[in-house]
Parts: sequence; structure tokens; C-alpha cells
Amino acid sequence: MKNGKFALVLLCLFMALPLESCVVARPARPGPNFVWVSPRTVAAGVVIPGHWVYRGKPHKNKVWVPCHNNRRGNRVSGHWKTIHAPRKGAVWVPGHWSRRGHWVDGHWRYR
Repeated sequence: MKNGKFALVLLCLFMALPLESCVVARPARPGPNFVWVSPRTVAAGVVIPGHWVYRGKPHKNKVWVPCHNNRRGNRVSGHWKTIHAPRKGAVWVPGHWSRRGHWVDGHWRYR
């Protein structure tokens, strides 16, 4: 009887070990007013990794760039980017994930 319980415990442990790899490690919060966006898969099958998004008051001439992969495939950590309008009436469009799961760099849009 004891051998049966022991075997059952070993079987449960053996089956639970693969579940440990499902845990997503979250990097430290960069500061206050940041919200964690969980990893997700878009319709094209591309996995967008989890990242921090700034939801606080806007900073003058600065934007938060979330962690992403650049065009070469290298990982770029989340960081603040200083921006200055190139001309009057320009509006900053922050970097974002496209519907196909590709990172679109922030850019200026003119009215």
C-alpha cells in the first residue's frame, strides 16, 4: 500500500514538472505608473512578449519605448526616449506592435 502511494506521488511530480516552464518571468517594474502587458499571440502567429507600458502623466519631450525586438532581431530594453518636434504642428506617434506582430518604431506625423 505504501509503495502505491509513493508511486502515485512520484507520478504526480513527474507530470507537474513540465508546468513549471509555463511561468513567465516578469522583469522589475521600471518605475511608478507602469502597467504590465502579458505576452500574447497575434492572428499571424507571432508571439508578442510581455512588456511594461507607461500609463502616467506625459513627460515633456520624452516618451516610453517598450521592450521590443529591432529589425535585426536583437532585444531592445524598455527605455525613455527624448523627442523634439522637427517643426510646428508635428505629432509624435509612439512605437507600437502592428496587427501582424511586428514592432513599428515611433515617428512624427504632420497635420
